[in-house]
Amino acid sequence: MKYKYKFTALCTLILVTLIGTFSFSEDYNYDYFSDRDESYLPFSDYIPRVRLHYKTTPHYVEDFYELYGKKLYYNENTLRKNIERLKTALMCRFRHPSQSLVKTHSKEEYLKYRRLLSMHINLLIMRNHMRIASRYDMNNIYFHSGSFAEEILESFKTAEKIYREALPYWNKARELAEKASEIRISTDLSQMESERYSIIRKELDYGQIISKHIDKLVEKKAKLTELKNADSTR
Repeated sequence: MKYKYKFTALCTLILVTLIGTFSFSEDYNYDYFSDRDESYLPFSDYIPRVRLHYKTTPHYVEDFYELYGKKLYYNENTLRKNIERLKTALMCRFRHPSQSLVKTHSKEEYLKYRRLLSMHINLLIMRNHMRIASRYDMNNIYFHSGSFAEEILESFKTAEKIYREALPYWNKARELAEKASEIRISTDLSQMESERYSIIRKELDYGQIISKHIDKLVEKKAKLTELKNADSTR
């Protein structure tokens, strides 16, 4: 009986200890005032660890942009993943200016920073579309291509569709380049500044490049159809 009471008391003590621990603990455990100067306490110390998921889970434009990766060897799946990440970035908010990719010293510079980054993201989406389209395109039509005319024509149809999907992103990038140029301040986004300059000077014109690809597709389709008809009359 004596041992029974001792065992019951021990279980009660453990239970009370656990209840106390669960009641007053969180998912973080900061020892705020030990070994500190109590007259100074950084504001960040009041932020529980549960909020630190913003550091590891993408929420902002810059977060999704930093997930973009261009490998030396890539496949269509990799390109489409990049496109979806970048499209998501365009739907998100920008980070606070203190956490931007480069330092900005004024509201005007921060505005240009946002326009340049948005321009660059649109260019990346467009370029990834073009890389996918090139996988369904052919540089040349050969004398024996008529044997596979149906398959090649279907592939050309896909290529043209994707080329056309790239055009709106180019138009948006050009629009943002013009808006960014209205702000006469240089940022530390040197690569994006160079892209903006090339677009404004019309040294870089993907609209013309995409149109040429589509025009060549029309010519190749006609040549392929001619080869197909020639094979069918033999």
